[in-house]
Amino acid sequence: MISNSVNEKMISFKELEKKIFKYVCELGCEITRSILEAYDDAVAVKRDKQKYRNKGKRATCIKTVYGSVKYQRRIYGTITENGEKAYVYLLDAEMRMDKIGMISSNLAEKIAMTVTESPYRVTAETISSTSGQSISASGVWNVMQRLGEKISEEEKYAVKQMHADQTEGKKGTAVLFEEMDSAF
Repeated sequence: MISNSVNEKMISFKELEKKIFKYVCELGCEITRSILEAYDDAVAVKRDKQKYRNKGKRATCIKTVYGSVKYQRRIYGTITENGEKAYVYLLDAEMRMDKIGMISSNLAEKIAMTVTESPYRVTAETISSTSGQSISASGVWNVMQRLGEKISEEEKYAVKQMHADQTEGKKGTAVLFEEMDSAF
C-alpha cells in the first residue's frame, strides 16, 4: 500500500488522507472478522454441549463505525424452560453484542448524537464521510425508529417493575420537598 502510493504521481494531502482512512477501515474490518471468528471457536469449545447443540455456521454482517464486518458464527439449538425449541448465537450473548438490527451500538450512538443536531440527510452525509460506513437519510431514520422502540420497551419494563413493586435502587425517601419560584 505505502510503496504503491509513493511510486504513483503525487496527490493532494486530502486525497492521501482519504486513501489511508479507507485502508485503515478495511484493515479494521478484517481484524474484527478474525477476532470474532476466533471468539466463536472458543465459545464452541467451552459451551455446555448437553444444552446447546451446534447447528453449523451462518454468515452475517455487522455495520460498525469503520465499515461492514462480514463473518461466520455458529448457531445452536436448545430447549427453553418452557420446553420449546429455540436457536441462539452464543457468541452474541457472550460478547453482549447490543445491536440495533445489524448496526453496532457504537455506530447507532454516533447516528443518534448527530441526528440531535442535524436533519437526517445531513446526518447521513456526516456519518458517511467521517466513518467507514455508508448510510442514507432513510437508513438514519430507520436506526432512530429502532432506537426509539428499544427505549420504549425499556421504559415499559421499568414501569412494569415499578407497578409490581420490584424497582431497583438502594435509597428511599420518606418525604420529598420541591421548592418553586413564584411566577409573576
